[in-house]
Amino acid sequence: GDAKEDGQGLWAAYNNKLETNPILTKALTSMIGFTLGDILAQNFVEKKGEYDIMRTIRLASFGFLIHGTTGHWFYGKLDKAIPGTGAMQVFSKVGIDQVLWNPIFGVMFFSYMGFTNGDGPAAVAAKVKRDLMTQVTGSGTVWAIAHAINF
Repeated sequence: GDAKEDGQGLWAAYNNKLETNPILTKALTSMIGFTLGDILAQNFVEKKGEYDIMRTIRLASFGFLIHGTTGHWFYGKLDKAIPGTGAMQVFSKVGIDQVLWNPIFGVMFFSYMGFTNGDGPAAVAAKVKRDLMTQVTGSGTVWAIAHAINF
């Protein structure tokens, strides 16, 4: 078929997998997103010289093992607790996401990345203490808008 049909076929297949195997599909989607994001960050944003493949592997595994799976659980629970897409429901979901899930996600992220990098509990705790608030507030400026559209 033509490119338009192929694209629609891929989108339909992806949506079918979201229905038939949501956890694996979301884990793989998150893994791909984290992988591509880190490749872009290292090559075009940070430009620190030598590419850190182990960082990409750590981020990809975080996406697969933690982000995709816990996101499936949390957002599924949130949608069941607050059904609908009206302004009040969306505002409530975004608020809960930013106040509750965002800091929890930050702790999971910094902990996973630290421990998989070989850092000990004290170093991980110091990283969380030092950087969590910056991550939460920075994330809120981007993801609050994205979630408002998505919810």
